[in-house]
Amino acid sequence: MHRIGGKSKAMLVTRSRLHAVRYKLAIDEYLQEKGLRFKVLVAFSGTVRDKGTSFTEAGMNGFSQKQTAGAFNRDEYKLLVVANKFQYGFNQPLLHTMYVDKRMSGVNAVQTLSRLNRISSGKEDSMVLDFANEADEIQKSFGPYYERVILTEGTDPNLLYDMETKLEELSLYSQEDVNKFASYFFDPKATQDKIYAVLRPVVERFKEVTPEKQKEFRRALREYVHLYSFLSQILPFADPDLEKLYRFAYFLRRILPSSRDRLPIEIKEQIDLDSYRIQLMSSGKIKIPGGEGELEPIKQIGDFTGVPNHKEALSQIIEELNKRFGTDFTQDDKVFIEQLESKLEENEALQKSVRINPPEDARLTFNHVATDVIQDMIDTNFKFYKQITDNPEFGELFLDWLFDRFRRKFASDRQ
Repeated sequence: MHRIGGKSKAMLVTRSRLHAVRYKLAIDEYLQEKGLRFKVLVAFSGTVRDKGTSFTEAGMNGFSQKQTAGAFNRDEYKLLVVANKFQYGFNQPLLHTMYVDKRMSGVNAVQTLSRLNRISSGKEDSMVLDFANEADEIQKSFGPYYERVILTEGTDPNLLYDMETKLEELSLYSQEDVNKFASYFFDPKATQDKIYAVLRPVVERFKEVTPEKQKEFRRALREYVHLYSFLSQILPFADPDLEKLYRFAYFLRRILPSSRDRLPIEIKEQIDLDSYRIQLMSSGKIKIPGGEGELEPIKQIGDFTGVPNHKEALSQIIEELNKRFGTDFTQDDKVFIEQLESKLEENEALQKSVRINPPEDARLTFNHVATDVIQDMIDTNFKFYKQITDNPEFGELFLDWLFDRFRRKFASDRQ
């Protein structure tokens, strides 16, 4: 059996929040009894009550839950106990060992165990000690991803560095510009105006160069964004500068002025103007006949029902969010939600996940995809984006509502 040594770290996946709390307490007691110096963190949502005592993630760790992931980077923390958190989208290259005390299947198993698929200096292997699942069940969960998802030819990750060099050689921005942008982008307290203020000088430099150089720069940005977006899904990158440049390039290419003689390729990728036309189907007048009619009077209070009050679902959720969180969203914010739902509904893989997986497994995939889409729409409604990312309770309620609507629409034909 492998031992966790040096800088290696481990994760314990529990079956419930209560189990996470009890594991944390028991491990802390064991460490103190044995005089061991390393520490353990715990991650779970909300408040857990056990034997008359209330426990929270922040209370048990000694700092805000927003700091948990960052604290796990520190050398003294070797083990992270989790309950439905950090099982997807969590990138810790030093994670070597996983202890599993929870039944898992489908995408849930794939997402959770794939936390170990991160490379790090000196990390030659990884280990899973599973107390709850059979090997053949896990193999079955991974099967579709390894047997059906096939690349006809490998993609060289070094191409990304080639594109990075090409962009730098065009000399329209500096590494300082990228770092400054990243400092605002990854700061939860930063505002949208600060984020775009960093990009404005780059846009001005872009306007001053020749049309040929503008075209070359725009193409290089697009190729870098597309390549990074593809490779980041299948390869772990230990270089944070690549991620910073990706975010910088993604937003910059959206606000670069386009040429007047043709539509930007980003728009062409999304619409087909050739398929639209205006055609006159009929013309005429509508005549309203004259005469007298009769209207029955109201004889008692119960007779009057008024106009049926059929609130749209979008209006209801906005009203509920405002009521519970004191926000000031208006009916105009429905447009953002409609666009978000439209993008989610276009994702065929997400539709398939909802159809073939149990709700709890499909929800993991949905959260991952929805979070990415919301991130991409940051400039569409920054106020909504900030609420989702800064207020976990708000974000959880909103995603609950989105997932319920999505599942009701696409899970009806589940076999």
